[in-house]
Amino acid sequence: MRKVPPEELPALLASGVQVVDVRPEEKRKTPLPFPALWVPLEKIQKGEHGLPRVPLLLVCEKGLLSQVAALYLEAEGYEAMSLEGGLEALTKGK
Repeated sequence: MRKVPPEELPALLASGVQVVDVRPEEKRKTPLPFPALWVPLEKIQKGEHGLPRVPLLLVCEKGLLSQVAALYLEAEGYEAMSLEGGLEALTKGK
């Protein structure tokens, strides 16, 4: 599972990667600075996500849930990446 450093995010977004927010509903207080699908981790774990077969960038607050989700999706044959440090890493860089 590839961890994407925050500085690579603009190029990845420009390439058309599909961003997936895996945070549970109660943790979705921080708005995302880019468009994303919302599919909570538990749906991915159960295989009830319906995600397209395109490169996926998974995001969460700290980067831990997104790593777990990426591993589940990779096991299903998806190309899945995790934003290293999560959304917190994006705000620290500003």
